[in-house]
Amino acid sequence: MKKIIFVNPPTPEKGVMVIRDLDRSGRKTREKTIWPQTNLAYLAAVMKNEGFDVEIMDCIADKIYWDKFEKIIDKKKPDYILFNSISSTISNDMRTASIAKENGAKSIAVGSHVTALPKKSMEKFTDLDFVTMGEAEETLKELVMFVENKKDFAGVLGIAWRNGGGIVVNEKRPLIKNLDSLPIPLHELLPINKYNLPFIGSKFTFVMESRGCPFRCTFCRSPIAWNRVFRTRSSDSIFKELQYLKKIGVKNILFHSDTFTVNKNIVIELCKKIIDNNLKIRWMCNSRVDTVDRETLDWMKKAGCEMIMYGIESGSQKVLDLSKKDITISKIIETVKNTRTAGIKVWGYFIIGLPGEDKETIEQTIKLAKELPLTLANFAVAAPYPGTEFQSLALEKGWLKSDNWEEYDQNYSAIVSYPDFTADEIIKTMKRAYKEFYFRPKVFWGLLFGIRSLHDIIVWTDVVFSHLKWVIFYKNKKKD
Repeated sequence: MKKIIFVNPPTPEKGVMVIRDLDRSGRKTREKTIWPQTNLAYLAAVMKNEGFDVEIMDCIADKIYWDKFEKIIDKKKPDYILFNSISSTISNDMRTASIAKENGAKSIAVGSHVTALPKKSMEKFTDLDFVTMGEAEETLKELVMFVENKKDFAGVLGIAWRNGGGIVVNEKRPLIKNLDSLPIPLHELLPINKYNLPFIGSKFTFVMESRGCPFRCTFCRSPIAWNRVFRTRSSDSIFKELQYLKKIGVKNILFHSDTFTVNKNIVIELCKKIIDNNLKIRWMCNSRVDTVDRETLDWMKKAGCEMIMYGIESGSQKVLDLSKKDITISKIIETVKNTRTAGIKVWGYFIIGLPGEDKETIEQTIKLAKELPLTLANFAVAAPYPGTEFQSLALEKGWLKSDNWEEYDQNYSAIVSYPDFTADEIIKTMKRAYKEFYFRPKVFWGLLFGIRSLHDIIVWTDVVFSHLKWVIFYKNKKKD
């Protein structure tokens, strides 16, 4: 039986946590968040159904560093290694391909970076055998069958591959029309006990309720994988996965879709199923402020929703409009207040340094963050990732300060600089936003009352010291 190992690669250095996923930007995380590798669990389920021996190695969660990883691969001798890769750790991640080659395995890279730049990725990293672009389930299945049967790879949609001394990028594969046709991800292969997220607790995992986002945000990487096409699973399919998770002891869930609440009917149907079947779970989700109403929020709360993460992005209407966010400040205020009234906590996501940003808009953002009844706030650097509309604009306007992908990290590096708002000022402002938001008694007490266990105390202590160290000592890598 042929063996495939699905890998979340080791970190560049010990003690550093890295977030990787198929359709996300990825970054180093000061929150010490360990993300479940559900996209790998989906792929493992598909290939297990095809008769392959499958295994998932989450080197982040299991603290497997490169020296140990090499020994494990040398011992297991898989036939294929598929691995997640992101822009900010791309050179590090590609060591996986080199180790695969040393051990006679075919290497396959997935992720938004290689999807946006398949040819450049293959040119730079010569040990890499294949890139699968975008949605990988059908592509991987077909690619492996072509390898096994020694067929011409020109017939496999959605891959980049080597043809002699050249690199061929095939046409993209159409998206899967019916997500219910996919098997339930093999969550049991993941080190679920080691995943953590603030306020949701340990032993949690991701559930993909839908794929894609129909909205137009210029900075978002989701369209690279899903082409701005929104597809949702049925409530029956989602509920079946929740029941399976409960059976294996998982009751803490993050619905990891870009926007959980796009389809109101599916959300309410799912909530009713959770309630009617007395399925005791705690869950969170990502959403937009213009896709929820009071009825939906009430059902979500009854069904166990603890927190909603809203992409607020900015307190400036000008910045929101230039980024094609298509929401208003008044709608942000209304929805956040309605969410708290429903008894659901709110985690607000903000981006510092989007086009149109200046000292005035920054003050508007910090002011809005402090005035909203948020439980948590995250302030990230605007990063023009490859394949986004933001990157095209930054190249056209000459805003980019670096073409080094490793510096495209929303938690640490500002690599855009505007005439009236520099990269160094973006980093300084992000630090000030964190200090002004969190160094307030009501936020402190809110976090304190949110602690449920010793695990929470350990996680929050680590998070606090990590942020303090960053605020005091970190300086932007790029000079203006």
